[in-house]
Amino acid sequence: MKRRKVEHAAMRSATTAVISSTDTAVREAHWRPSARFIGLAIASIAPALFWCVVVELIAYWSGVSLSPMAVGALFVTIAAFLFAICAPLMLRNSPAKDHAPRPAAPDLNGRPASR
Repeated sequence: MKRRKVEHAAMRSATTAVISSTDTAVREAHWRPSARFIGLAIASIAPALFWCVVVELIAYWSGVSLSPMAVGALFVTIAAFLFAICAPLMLRNSPAKDHAPRPAAPDLNGRPASR
């Protein structure tokens, strides 16, 4: 029984080390500002394009014809809304803040984890 507890403790510490190293690698990834803006463009333009196609299909199936101006206005409205929502979320951290050390998460017993 005691041996099993030792094995579980060893497994827990090994798992914690792997998770910790993965977390460190993710935090140390350096994203250029241009990559962040490209991600922001994709996050706002792709859903706007999707919903414009959906609206066009619904209009076509219901027998209504939408003007290109209406579809374009819908696209611009959705893309601008998503840009306004996503920009503060995706661009909030400067690259210098991305590399700031973070406190270690507590281990399974609630004690501060040692790295």
